[in-house]
Amino acid sequence: MSIMQKESPSIPRGPNGFKTFQSPSLYASSPQEEDIENNVSRFVAGEQFYNHEMYGSLRHGGSVSFLSMDCLGLAAATFSSMFSYQCLTGVLQPLMSTQLVLSVQENVSVQRLIEMPMALSFLFGLLSDCYPIMGLRRKGYMIVGLVLNGASVFVIAGLSAHFESRESKDKNDPNDALVVLSILMAALASIGCIITYLCVHTRVIELSQRESLVSRGSIQATYLIFRRLVSLLAASFTYAVLGPVSGDSNVPLSTAMVLLAVISILPLPVILKFWKEEHYSLHTSMKVRGRIFWKIMQQKAVWRIMAFICFFTLFLSIKFSDSTNVIRKWSGAATDNSLVVKVITDVVMLLTMVVWRYVFMNRSWKQFFASAPLFQIIPHLLIAILVAFDVVRNRYLYRTMYSITAISDGIGLLNTIVPLTEIIQEGSEGATVGLTLSLQRLIGIFVSTNAVGLFQGNNFYDPAEVAADSSSAHWDVLLSLVLNFGLNALALIGLFFLPSQKLDAQQLRMYGGFTKAASSLIIAFSVVMFVYSLVINIMTFVPSLSCVKLVGGAGCSS
Repeated sequence: MSIMQKESPSIPRGPNGFKTFQSPSLYASSPQEEDIENNVSRFVAGEQFYNHEMYGSLRHGGSVSFLSMDCLGLAAATFSSMFSYQCLTGVLQPLMSTQLVLSVQENVSVQRLIEMPMALSFLFGLLSDCYPIMGLRRKGYMIVGLVLNGASVFVIAGLSAHFESRESKDKNDPNDALVVLSILMAALASIGCIITYLCVHTRVIELSQRESLVSRGSIQATYLIFRRLVSLLAASFTYAVLGPVSGDSNVPLSTAMVLLAVISILPLPVILKFWKEEHYSLHTSMKVRGRIFWKIMQQKAVWRIMAFICFFTLFLSIKFSDSTNVIRKWSGAATDNSLVVKVITDVVMLLTMVVWRYVFMNRSWKQFFASAPLFQIIPHLLIAILVAFDVVRNRYLYRTMYSITAISDGIGLLNTIVPLTEIIQEGSEGATVGLTLSLQRLIGIFVSTNAVGLFQGNNFYDPAEVAADSSSAHWDVLLSLVLNFGLNALALIGLFFLPSQKLDAQQLRMYGGFTKAASSLIIAFSVVMFVYSLVINIMTFVPSLSCVKLVGGAGCSS
């Protein structure tokens, strides 16, 4: 049985073999097009092919608008997915530090351990492809994830209420069993969040494949813009709960958790009634689907796009936070309102989506994504030089330059959805999206784990010299950031693997062939990242190992 997507004889094809669901009458080639085909050995989509709709959709059903009744259930699910996860991560931080009495180092490690199960996105995606719930591959699992998240948050609220009711003298010595239970519930809530996100993300890609070539990406842009708006609401909720001062919340954490659970579950009736999806009556065993996907990972189009995503995620995620915080402090922006900063960042990211939708959606992928490292490095480097050498230390200039770097974050949101849309095959959508999210999460955990180890500030400069604002500290901090930016620039290597644009990606999928070692390399990379991060985080809780600098310790005395 061929691994490639089975095609119906009734489905017409374009002049170069690309499948379309539009009328065959559109395929009369002009003399200019025939001349192009006769004079090049490998078809390369030119700008002229974006000026008409001679190529159609990749999937049956017709295009839909995200802001329509057809997508009302999907929009409600998007709200629940984004709001619950962002608020959960924000509110859990004071819970870990104040009620569970964890050290800063342990707090960071617990958050990484909570995120570990989210690396199982691939398994959840594969499961949804194999075993539809009541014939629905996305909706059923979306509801399961939403209920799991809501129930776990309710349990966390109960545990938080218990910690709040204890006597002051007992608050610094919480019951170990309850601490473990709290961490377990937080992990289950995170699993619920990732299942909902996986289902929503996959469904958006499925709907995007129903759009014609010229408009493909429109629903993705609207979806990502909507997520930014929900992010603003979530940031406002977190700020209202925690207040401007860390550790001094305006609302009891137990009450905040109850509110979060209620708001997250509130869209459930809308999802049940308005989520529209195709029915699949037949199940496929995970063994069979796993073999099929193993072959899919060997396709050059798939593993090359995965390599691009990994390079961008890994190297653009590396941030020497301690050095950046020194620059922020020297500029006078360290005490800026966190909500205002978040609003500015989200608005810049939102505007990036709008610009992509109306300017870059049908232009070269390589040129567009190449701008991400540039927008992250250049503004950071300029303001670091100005502040480090005391040329200009102005908080407003710092915030302006720093806000420009949010363009890079906005572009980063697109790299996990735009290329995938062109190469995902029907029947393996969940597994492909899940694999992408798993790789992203593993890389994120790896980077954040090293943020308190290899990338710690005191590995590059003397904190005492920084406090004294000495000349040597200026150079040390700046050089550490130059190293940071050099690592960020390595993300450009990923562009080597990225197809030029939509039709180039489709051509690579159909005619690019296979690389047998690709599947094994992807799995090996994932296992190494997972084991490394798991071991480093576990070392944090072992007294004899927690002092190692690699895990964020101050160094072990001999």
